[in-house]
Amino acid sequence: MIVRPMKPERDLDDYLRVVHQQDPFPRDAAEWWQREREARQGAFRRHLVGEVGGEIVAIGALIDVETGDAVNARLVVARAHRGRGHGRTMAAALDELIAVRAPNFVDARVSDGDQDSRAWAERRGFRLHTHAIRSRLDLAGFDPSAHRTAVARAEAAGVRFEPAGDMDRLYELFARLAGDTPDHEEPPDRDMFRRRVEDREGFIAVVAVDGPAWVGAAIVVPQPPDGAWNEYTGVLPERRGAGIATALKLLVAEETIRRGRAWIETINRAENAPMLAINRAFGYRPVAGVLFLRRMSAS
Repeated sequence: MIVRPMKPERDLDDYLRVVHQQDPFPRDAAEWWQREREARQGAFRRHLVGEVGGEIVAIGALIDVETGDAVNARLVVARAHRGRGHGRTMAAALDELIAVRAPNFVDARVSDGDQDSRAWAERRGFRLHTHAIRSRLDLAGFDPSAHRTAVARAEAAGVRFEPAGDMDRLYELFARLAGDTPDHEEPPDRDMFRRRVEDREGFIAVVAVDGPAWVGAAIVVPQPPDGAWNEYTGVLPERRGAGIATALKLLVAEETIRRGRAWIETINRAENAPMLAINRAFGYRPVAGVLFLRRMSAS
């Protein structure tokens, strides 16, 4: 197998064909290009293909993580070509790039049902870091009225809901909430927030306000071709348990429907039981379970 850089104008369809034998994301060329456009300037992003007789039979990718000194690694071999050493060849090519980039750690992901891929990665030093559930809400069958009591309950307690007009203030709340995660990873920076939210035409951001304080936020961004991505829903720890998160999720879902989108997708850690319970109550259905594996760099 010959490994070379992927040339998107020529190779992208075949690259995605191989990617989709592991999972369906990114769904198509438009979504792949969107991710490239949203990447921060100067970010380390490398896409490789492995060819046998001119056919692309494997892909590899290394992409800078938005927060922290790390890269995401991806390696997929087409099913019909597995067991021939192509994975080892692509892994060696990726390791050469990792040595150049020299991150503190490397993250990889596999389907939570793909025990063979997990074992293959663990033999190469990766260990389970976290488990996440990706879910989808089909808006055609969603009944907002079933959740309006959450808005009424929060408003009765003095909370009001408003579109977020101050992007700097929204980012400050977002960073505070994003930092309140089980593994306490570094929150995203302001530039990442601008690229992923502010620069996306048609984004929706609603905040929960109590007096002068912003106590929660929900952010949804359009996702091609006809859906939306729940970028974040969160409430300050001291204000949880009062239905504010449910109210925020409802309000952004209603606005997403008004804008003609057909679905919303989101991803949550498997241990985030409260948010997963809210998602189930709304009608979100799991579309993928993902294991995130991590390998620390040698010191």
